[in-house]
Amino acid sequence: MKYYEKQIKLDNPLSFWRHFENEEKFSFYNPIKKELILGAKRLKAVSIDESIKDYLYVFSSMTFFNSIKDEKWAGFGNENVAFEYYLVEKDGKQTFYYFQDLVEIENREVEVCQHSYIYEMDDYEAWTQMFSAAKDAISKEEVNKVVISREVKIECGALINVESVLQKLLRQSINSFVFGYFKDGKTFLGATPEILVQKDKNRVLSYALAGTILRSNENDELQKEALLTDTKNRHEHQIVIDSIVKVMKRFTDELIVDETRILTLKNLHHLQTAIHGTDKNSTLLQWVKRLHPTPALGGNPVDKALELIKRYEKHERGLYAAPIGIMDENGDGIFVAGIRSALIVENIAYAYAGCGIVDKSNCEVEYIETKDKLKTIIESL
Repeated sequence: MKYYEKQIKLDNPLSFWRHFENEEKFSFYNPIKKELILGAKRLKAVSIDESIKDYLYVFSSMTFFNSIKDEKWAGFGNENVAFEYYLVEKDGKQTFYYFQDLVEIENREVEVCQHSYIYEMDDYEAWTQMFSAAKDAISKEEVNKVVISREVKIECGALINVESVLQKLLRQSINSFVFGYFKDGKTFLGATPEILVQKDKNRVLSYALAGTILRSNENDELQKEALLTDTKNRHEHQIVIDSIVKVMKRFTDELIVDETRILTLKNLHHLQTAIHGTDKNSTLLQWVKRLHPTPALGGNPVDKALELIKRYEKHERGLYAAPIGIMDENGDGIFVAGIRSALIVENIAYAYAGCGIVDKSNCEVEYIETKDKLKTIIESL
């Protein structure tokens, strides 16, 4: 298969998203490459064992658990999809790729609006129950970390303008991968700072991202130092490092663990450690299966932590905290964790946020942290 290409100039690349109004589509911004890729109109679902060299890009999404029960997540995830049309914006250039039929993308203005909305933070009792169950399992040494999460239903006064939400996420979310995936009238979107795994030829890279503090512009440097030296957060972070290293050691040569540093976002600081090595034998999707879920997303040991999540979380995670990514024709690419995210259905946004619970965690403090993480979505409405 061969894609044709054409240089175009849109005032806003989200005009591409709007043009394919009811078609399945995705948007994926990589802040490291400063590259935005959009795809629209499904060409083919590509199987795990199938070569992807005939497709410009393949977009992949997975569910956190293997199966889902909540109807609002029906039809989402666990697919690798090639599209008929792509738009790539990088280094000030926009390249339009089409598989067969050329279409003209109208240069439309993308409206940025402020949605009116209401939501209730009435789940603290449920949170305390999950927290107590996690702490009980930790005290019994069944686990040393469990990631528990919340679903907050945000009801807007009118249909949610998805292009506006994506535009705000792109503008406001520093150091984050901004993604959107529309299918069957529903959109899963977010701005995540967390790389699950990246593959570039034989180089494989993962990140441990765990340990968080609220950001205040008044004393940024003091907060960074406090986070780097905080024993609770360093312990939580080390659990994630150790787990990723254990997996990567089995399949890589020359494994390197970088020095832990601070990743700064709009509202938060995180501890972040890069872990990388070489591997000539594995595909990117194989690496995704090996690493998901890390203790930053599920807990440790993984199986026991997931049992607790299934038992005590009353909502369906769906694509939340699950791998979402893009691969090129060579099989290289990147998968991120679908956190700081929401599922949009008509005028409702189901927003998600979670926290890692360890021995020294405080119930109220962790709940407040989830409120700070929810700001990514709330401030984009």
